[in-house]
Amino acid sequence: MAPSALLAGLLQLPWPNLAQHLVTKTELREAGWSEAKIKLHLGEPKGRHPSTHFQNPLGQPYWTGQQVVAAAVRGGYISAELKDWPYQVPVQGLMHDGRFIMAIEQGGRLVMHPALEVVMRNLVHVKTELASLAVAKPLLGERNLLAEPGLGLGSLMIKHFNVTMQHFPPSMPADECLDYPLWVEGKPAELAQRIKVFCDEQQLLAELQVLATEQDVIDALAEDIASKENRYVDISTEELAELCGVSPADGDACRTTYAYWHDLDACDLHHERMGEMEPYVSPSRWQRFERWIERIEEGELEFEDLKLTPRELEIIELLHNQDGSEDRAYLAVCTHCLESRKGQPVNFQYFVGDGGDIEDSSGPYHFSEPEGINCDEDLSHPKTGNRLCDLLYQPRKPKKK
Repeated sequence: MAPSALLAGLLQLPWPNLAQHLVTKTELREAGWSEAKIKLHLGEPKGRHPSTHFQNPLGQPYWTGQQVVAAAVRGGYISAELKDWPYQVPVQGLMHDGRFIMAIEQGGRLVMHPALEVVMRNLVHVKTELASLAVAKPLLGERNLLAEPGLGLGSLMIKHFNVTMQHFPPSMPADECLDYPLWVEGKPAELAQRIKVFCDEQQLLAELQVLATEQDVIDALAEDIASKENRYVDISTEELAELCGVSPADGDACRTTYAYWHDLDACDLHHERMGEMEPYVSPSRWQRFERWIERIEEGELEFEDLKLTPRELEIIELLHNQDGSEDRAYLAVCTHCLESRKGQPVNFQYFVGDGGDIEDSSGPYHFSEPEGINCDEDLSHPKTGNRLCDLLYQPRKPKKK
C-alpha cells in the first residue's frame, strides 16, 4: 500500500521535528488506520491534543509524528521499498549531534542503511572466511581483528567504529521512539569508506599473519618489494614492523637532533626570506628583490608570480629551514636493517623525540634516506647538497686582456 497523504507529509519532515508534530486518532482513521492497527502498533496515546482540548472537555488522544512513522513501518502502511529501510526519504532528518542511524533492529535482524549494505555484506563475508581460517591457524585469531574468536559483528562495530545503541530523541521515553537504532559518528559515505579500508587491510594482514615465523614475513615483504607489486604498501609501518619482530627503540641510533626539511610549498611569508637574499645575489639583482618585496608587502604582487631562478629558490628554502630548524628536531633516528633469506633488504626507520617518544616512522615501502637536515652541522639542501655558504654571491673576475 502506498503511503497515505498523512504519512507522505510526515516522511518529508526532519526526524527531530516529528517529536513536536502531533497526530490525532481522527487523522489516523481518516488515513485508513483501523482501530485494531492503532491499538497493536501505537498502543496508548501520549495525551490530549491542544487543538481539540477546548472543543471537547476530554480532548482527543494524540501520538507524536515519530511514533506514527515507526508504527507505519511495523503496520505495513509504508511501501515495501521504504520498509527495508523505513526512513530512506528523510534520511537527512535522522542526523543528530553529528551522528546518523546506521541500522535498525527489526524482528531479530538489522536493517542497514542503504549506503552501507554492500560494504557490510562484504565485511560479514570476509569475517566469516577469516574466522574459519583461524580454526586451522590459531595464530591468526590472536592477531587479526576480523578473525578474533567470539567477537560478533555488533561487538566488532562497537569496538572499532564507535557504534552505539540508543533511542532517539533521548528526551523521550524509549518505548515512544524507534526500536533500538544503531548510531555512528560521521556520514554514511564516510563510514562506508572506513569499513572498506578496514576490511581490505585485515584481508592483506591475514596473508602475513598466517606465516609461521618473523623471517617468513620478512621474506614475503622483500619479495613483494622486489617484484614492485607493492601489495602490502597501504598497511601501516607499525603493523608490518610488529610482524617482523621490530621494536622501535632497539634499532641503531644515528643523527642526533635530526629535523624535518620544509619545502617551499610548506612555507609562507616568502618575502621575509627574500629580505635576507642580499649576500647571495648581485647588486643589480638585489635592487630588483627590494622592489619585489615592497610590492608584495603592499599587496600589488604575489610571490608565485615572481620569476626566480632555481638557485634563488634553493637559497630561500635554506634560509627558511635555517631559521627554527631546532624547533622541529628529534634526538635520534633509529634504523632497523632486516634481510630476507635471499639477501634482499627490508628496512624500517623511527624518528625518536625527547623522552623516547616515537614521533614518526617510515618503511619498508616508503623507506629511503630521509629528506631532512642535521641540526648539528651547517644545513645542506637535501636535493643539491649545497649550504648557504656555498651559494654566496661571487662576482666574476674580469677577463685578462
